[in-house]
Amino acid sequence: MVEESFYKTSSVFELFGLDFVMDEDLNIWFIECNASPQLVGTNERKSNFLTKMLTDVFEIQYAYFRSRMARAFNFIKEMRALEERNPQVNYDELKEKFDKTVDTNNLDPKFPISKENGFVLIVDKNLNGSKAYFGNIDENCIEP
Repeated sequence: MVEESFYKTSSVFELFGLDFVMDEDLNIWFIECNASPQLVGTNERKSNFLTKMLTDVFEIQYAYFRSRMARAFNFIKEMRALEERNPQVNYDELKEKFDKTVDTNNLDPKFPISKENGFVLIVDKNLNGSKAYFGNIDENCIEP
């Protein structure tokens, strides 16, 4: 419901705390979402969980950063080669190409996230329709 208000770039991230409860029939109910969850290890188990979670988050961010930088360097090389061949470069076209290639939230396979990381990709807006949700949301529930 609030997805449109998120800043959508892999160069930053937001951490939310989601609270759920399970009833006696094993139904899961959403309670609340905290935009700034408190990251305090009040016991050893929670401290270990938070350490693992933050380590995973930094690994994910680093992989996305490296992916974006690799695309940026490739774009610069291509732009230089284009300028050498044709000094009358259309910079509007280059900006459009930049937006579609460099300035995207793609994770390059050259920079994998370790198998020990708890990261699971559940939404990929680079894909269309229900494919973006890996089949977890019916096509009829997605706005065109």
